[in-house]
Amino acid sequence: DEHGYKCARSFMRFEEFNEEFTKKLNEINNTCSKDESEKLFKYMNILLEWNEKMNLTAITDESEIISKHFVDSLTILKYIKDNYKVIDVGTGAGFPGIPLKIVLENKVVLFDSLNKRLKVLDDITEKLNINNISTLHGRAEETFKNKEYREKFDIATSRAVANMAVLSEFCLPYVKVGGSFVALNCIL
Repeated sequence: DEHGYKCARSFMRFEEFNEEFTKKLNEINNTCSKDESEKLFKYMNILLEWNEKMNLTAITDESEIISKHFVDSLTILKYIKDNYKVIDVGTGAGFPGIPLKIVLENKVVLFDSLNKRLKVLDDITEKLNINNISTLHGRAEETFKNKEYREKFDIATSRAVANMAVLSEFCLPYVKVGGSFVALNCIL
């Protein structure tokens, strides 16, 4: 197609995606450039393609991907300043890390315990041609002992990984003094 990629599962054209995404993004008082929207559309298609080979997300409806993955991930933009380093703990299929990276210049680390999932995320970020993003393999409760990661991030975020008590134990050690931990869709 005109964007140079295809997906057997996606039926939404970019124009439809962009219209729906822009409308939902406006509801949370955010906007995206056309280039950012195109990258998110490409991300959705690559994700759906990979999801046929490996279960990355149970959400495969394009409208739900827009609202439950992309817009939800971008709700935390207001907490992230330009020079902040971000770690996405338990990134899974790259949420919220990849959507954040697409719209921000910040350094983002996608952290997960499943290495084969991180290999997929490396492939996705390469195909999206986004820089200043990396993957980190490990368990949150062990990796924070490494001085390279402990208290090194301005923002630690996580989405639907565990209850708040456990999530706080997993994420707070990565946050530097004065930084923030932002939980999305946390189990209370």
